Amino acid sequence: METDYFGRFRPAFGRLEKKGFRKTETEYRYEEDFLDGQFRAELVIRQEPEGSAPGGWQILGRVMDLDTEEEYLPIRARHQLGGFVGGVREAYLEVLGRIREECFVPVDFIYDQANRITAMIEEVYGDAPEFPWEKYPGNGTFKCKENGKWYAAILNVAFGKLGAAGGHDADDIVEVINLKAEPEGIAQITRRPGIFPAWHMNKKHWISVILDDTLADDEVMELIGASYDLVSVKKNAGHVSGDAWIIPSSPKVYDIDAGFAAGGGVIQWHQHNNIHPGDEVYIYSAAPNSAIMYRTVVEESDLPYNGMFRGKEGYVRSMRIRLVEKYPKDRYSLSFMRANGGSPVRSARRMPAQLLEAMKQK
Repeated sequence: METDYFGRFRPAFGRLEKKGFRKTETEYRYEEDFLDGQFRAELVIRQEPEGSAPGGWQILGRVMDLDTEEEYLPIRARHQLGGFVGGVREAYLEVLGRIREECFVPVDFIYDQANRITAMIEEVYGDAPEFPWEKYPGNGTFKCKENGKWYAAILNVAFGKLGAAGGHDADDIVEVINLKAEPEGIAQITRRPGIFPAWHMNKKHWISVILDDTLADDEVMELIGASYDLVSVKKNAGHVSGDAWIIPSSPKVYDIDAGFAAGGGVIQWHQHNNIHPGDEVYIYSAAPNSAIMYRTVVEESDLPYNGMFRGKEGYVRSMRIRLVEKYPKDRYSLSFMRANGGSPVRSARRMPAQLLEAMKQK
C-alpha cells in the first residue's frame, strides 16, 4: 500500500525531521495517532544503497490497533472497501497524504535510474517526456523534434513479460525504456544483461532496457543516442561533413595517449551516433582531468565493432578517428565548459554551439 501510494514521489529528506520523523543512522521513523487515538500509524523510511531499485530509499508502514496492541491487518485486504475497515483505511491514507504533501516531491517515474535518464535526455536532446495515455500515467515517450517520431519510451511492465528470470519476481512491475536499434544488431545486443527483445513493440526494430541499474547510465545513453539517430531526419536526408561531436573517455579505462601513439595518431572507437567521415570529434577526459583534451577528425565510420580497447558486448559500430590537436587539461576545463553552456559528458552528443564557439575564440 505504502509503496504504491508514494510510487512517483521521492522523500525530501531535509523536510522529514521538521515533520517529526526521528532520524537514525540509516532510517527515519514517524508515529501519529488517528481516529481519536484508536489507531497509530507507524512509518519507516530507509535509505537504501545507491542503485537499489526502485531507487535509493524504501518506505514501510503499519497501522497499530491501540486497544489490542496488534497490527490492524484488515486494511491490507483490498476487497474490504466499506464499513469500519474502509474508514480506518481512509483515515490512514489521509495521514499518508499529509506526509506526502509536506515531505515528498513528485517525480515522473518510479525508478531512480528512469528519472536520472530522463534528466540526461532533456540535457542532451532538450526533450521532456510526454505522457499520452491517461490510463497509464507512468508511461512516457520522447519524440524527435524534427519529425515527431518516438526514439524512446519508458514503460511499466510485469518483469515476467520480458521473458527473463532472476533479479525480480515475475509479477513485479518494472520500468523499461524501449529504444530503436539496428535490426542486424538486435540478436547480439539482447545477449547483454538488462536488454531484452522489445516489449509491446516490433522486436525486429526495438529493444527494451530495464532501468534498475543493471546497465550504467552512460551505457543506456549510448543506446538512446543510437535510437535517436535512427529516427532523426538526418538519417535519411544525406549528410554534409563538418558536424562536431563530443564523446567521453575515462583515463581509468583507456589510455588515449598510448592508443594514439600505437596507432600513428589514429585510433578506433565505438560509435553510437550518426557520425560521418569529416566530422570533428572532441574527447572529454573524465576525472581526474575533467576537461576537453583532444580534437579529432573522423576518417571512417560505420565500421564493424570487434572489441577495440574494450571487449564489451553490445556495441555494433565503430569509427576511425585521427588526432588533430591535444589540449592541456587546464585549457578547456569543466569550469570553462559550464561557463559556456557545457556540462560533464556522460555520452556521445553533438557539440553545444555556444561551447564550440567559445573554444574557437579562446
